[in-house]
Amino acid sequence: MNSIRIVFVSAVVACVLLVLGCSAEAGDREIRAEVKQMADDFLNHREMQGFDHEMDLTEAYRWQDEMVEIMEPVLGGVVGYKTGGHDSGPGFPIFPPDGIRGVMLKGMFRPSGTAVKLSEFRRGFLEADFAFRVGNSSINHAETDLEILAGLDAIIPFAEIPDPYYDPDTRSITGTIVANMGSRMSFLGEPILLAPTEQWLDKINTFTFAVYDENDVKIESGQMQGWYEPIKVVRWLRNQLRESGTELIPGQILSLGNIGIIRQLHENSPRGPAYESDQFRLEYYGLTEDGPAKVMINIKR
Repeated sequence: MNSIRIVFVSAVVACVLLVLGCSAEAGDREIRAEVKQMADDFLNHREMQGFDHEMDLTEAYRWQDEMVEIMEPVLGGVVGYKTGGHDSGPGFPIFPPDGIRGVMLKGMFRPSGTAVKLSEFRRGFLEADFAFRVGNSSINHAETDLEILAGLDAIIPFAEIPDPYYDPDTRSITGTIVANMGSRMSFLGEPILLAPTEQWLDKINTFTFAVYDENDVKIESGQMQGWYEPIKVVRWLRNQLRESGTELIPGQILSLGNIGIIRQLHENSPRGPAYESDQFRLEYYGLTEDGPAKVMINIKR
């Protein structure tokens, strides 16, 4: 009798597992179809609908990877990563509280001075950023700040135009992750080679910056001190990627997020009035003795 009961219970458990497995597979198919639609909408400048599913962050980043794979044939392979939500400003309700990670693809990059048209974006905004370049793979196991710095070989003057073109009533944390933060274009200036020294750590933590228009009128200025510590953000990004089974590769660009100067490209934005100038030129001071490091975005109106 006991053996019959065991066989019966085993059969019930097997049926339950089969049903759960089929249900999970069906759920994955539905989510995958939604991710494909989001990628297609983003690539074709259509408004993305919200991705509002209950899942942990690990699962959300797994779907971000699928989103990236769908976009790679159009935008090229992975050339770096970006972060957000590590600054001292007010938090974003559609970011995880400890920060967010995105992927940068080759086709998203433009050289400094590239001219863009407003028609290339739908909800794009000009963003002053800061970036490093990975120098060697030691960064994946570095412990101290100087060891992490030794895994980097350059600072890249960096500005971005994200294009978070979502249905505003359906945004969510998982949706922002899976949609890769609406990353559209990034602009790179000339690299500044660095060295793993205390002096460079101090420079990185205390440099100042400003944005100018085409007439050399200062739009806004600021300082890194009190905004975020770049090496701490690199450490967070490295750890977050490592937890996902990914290691950094020499040559990859690491964008650490905005440094407090953002201007909207289009009208009717919660970020304020549209930027009317034809240039957004970001300059860093205190990193080199040869004058400011620069990156600029030109706007073709």
